[in-house]
Amino acid sequence: MYLDHSVRDQKDVFVVVPKNVLYFTVLHIRLSSLFSTSQLVDIFAYELPVLLDSKIQTLTSSNAILVYNFHNLTFHERFFFFCVDFITPSNYASINSIRELYPNAWWLEREVSELHGYCFSNKKDLRNLMLQYGDTSAPFRKAYPSLGTREFFYDTVNDQLVQRTVTTQL
Repeated sequence: MYLDHSVRDQKDVFVVVPKNVLYFTVLHIRLSSLFSTSQLVDIFAYELPVLLDSKIQTLTSSNAILVYNFHNLTFHERFFFFCVDFITPSNYASINSIRELYPNAWWLEREVSELHGYCFSNKKDLRNLMLQYGDTSAPFRKAYPSLGTREFFYDTVNDQLVQRTVTTQL
């Protein structure tokens, strides 16, 4: 299923695909002779503001976008694949991992899954890169509180690390 594309300056190609066909699109990029020299440069995610229908009070557009950035070394073109989910817009459902197609994707997928809360199927390395182990907070989501929920500081008198909840005083 192909949704939309656009070309800017004949060097950048933007393609919008749903998440269920992203793997097959990337597989075509990897195995096609025209795109055989393409490399995966980056995977990043962002969120759009959520549009609410005032009568129905349901989500009317997808707010989570996952972007795959490819660079073709032969033609010096960039391909941006915008992966959107139109079925469950607020759910960060599982996306097929492209690690076996592009080996550098394992690091990029770990970063996106940790910071944005995406779940990649067939991902073998589940360790966190920057957050504490067991932390599933996804700090780059818009729903993440801008003021932390816990505060850590070192108590020099008792020579220990102290944790307490953050309180705001007005």
